[in-house]
Amino acid sequence: MSNRLIQLLSIGVLALALVAAVTWLPDLLQPKPPQAQVLQSDISCSIKQSSCTASLGERQIQLSVTPNEIRSTIPLQFEAVLSGIDADAVQLTLEGRDMYMGINQTPLSPVAEGNHTWQGISELAVCTTGEMIWRARITAREGQNIIEANFDFSAR
Repeated sequence: MSNRLIQLLSIGVLALALVAAVTWLPDLLQPKPPQAQVLQSDISCSIKQSSCTASLGERQIQLSVTPNEIRSTIPLQFEAVLSGIDADAVQLTLEGRDMYMGINQTPLSPVAEGNHTWQGISELAVCTTGEMIWRARITAREGQNIIEANFDFSAR
């Protein structure tokens, strides 16, 4: 092989490596957002009647709401009890399961130091169609991990 051919091959390989680096390196260097671990809730449970639990392995989120008669525009006290989760922050999101009802997010506050109980007050938006299915999503942040649980219920 001649020196000229080796130089051209070397330049070609370097050019391909440069194109590959410019194309894929930015994606590889971006920090990946944490993936949420979704706990499975008992679909037969209704938070209008009692507290409900979602779990996966040893992780659990138990959610209750007062008053039990859940209606739009009434202040509702939500309480989430975490087991197997050492959360830094917990958030409640209320959303229409089948209909967009706007953004309704409420940070929950720890009840006591070292206690895994978090509370907050929120209310449902008015739905003009009457009764609808709502979803209460509890999102717990544990370091870089995100743990979620969804609880569906009907309300007017």
